[in-house]
Amino acid sequence: MSTTKDINTVWDRRACPLCGSSKISTKPNSSAKHPAEFMPWETAKSYFIGLRSDQVFFSYYRCQNCELLYCPWYFNSKQISELYAAMPDNTMGEDKSTISKTQSAYAHWIMRPGVSNSRYLEVGPDIGLVAKEIVNLNSPQHISFLEPNQSVKAELIANVSGIESIEVVDFIESMKETNFSLVVGVHVYDHLLKPLHDLQELRKNVSPGAHLAIVVHNEKSTLRKLLSSKWPPFCLQHPQLYNPETLKKILKLTGWNVISTERSTNWYHLKHFVKMGAGVLGISPVISKLAPNIEVPIKLGNMISISQAT
Repeated sequence: MSTTKDINTVWDRRACPLCGSSKISTKPNSSAKHPAEFMPWETAKSYFIGLRSDQVFFSYYRCQNCELLYCPWYFNSKQISELYAAMPDNTMGEDKSTISKTQSAYAHWIMRPGVSNSRYLEVGPDIGLVAKEIVNLNSPQHISFLEPNQSVKAELIANVSGIESIEVVDFIESMKETNFSLVVGVHVYDHLLKPLHDLQELRKNVSPGAHLAIVVHNEKSTLRKLLSSKWPPFCLQHPQLYNPETLKKILKLTGWNVISTERSTNWYHLKHFVKMGAGVLGISPVISKLAPNIEVPIKLGNMISISQAT
């Protein structure tokens, strides 16, 4: 049986990205059959994209100080830059028209009374489906995108082509615009190496009373408990995972007051959903042929939260 002495030295040893403590649970909260921390770089990076029944990921431990679930051993910043440089879009084979229903639901939930999108910033927009839906609800004066993946840039801009003032940058330090009224990040903050720092930097670039909307996975969801280590968010792309309490903690520490947090809904073609689920569970995808070809809303182990700058 492998021990911490066998962990490959190519990986960074991380303190808790929320509180900075290095005190972790004595055993992993969740680990893969073949944990990534014992692999060489070339082997681990080959598992970075895709869902598998034998999913490879870095073991998740719980911080003994703040309870955040995170990977104490993970890729370093140089490795992460290489892995994200040319990723495919995150539609995972689902029709974009179906995915747009999910994004539309996010947009309508976010654009509640009192929320202004006049100066809009989205972190990790991918191809811009959320931005497109928010723009359809109310046209902003300016949009900024933080998106390092160059392969999606053309489609991202095309999805908000009606807006005259747009900037797309790799890093927050490169932004020319500030004083944003609304910041959105859908499935971004589980991916960041330094989420506390990044949220603090965002807070410096918003106007008084600005809003922040976040969608993340909920590591204390019923689905996570049912699937155990086969829960899809346990993957190489997530250096930490939140629950309602740890999300509230990191937002409070970075100057954001949580207004509401709820379970979010995803739309799928049922055939596609069953096929993905079969792949994760190691079941023959032939079972998907039995599912009707209809679109259905499904509440997975995700949550959506909106906060206001304090």
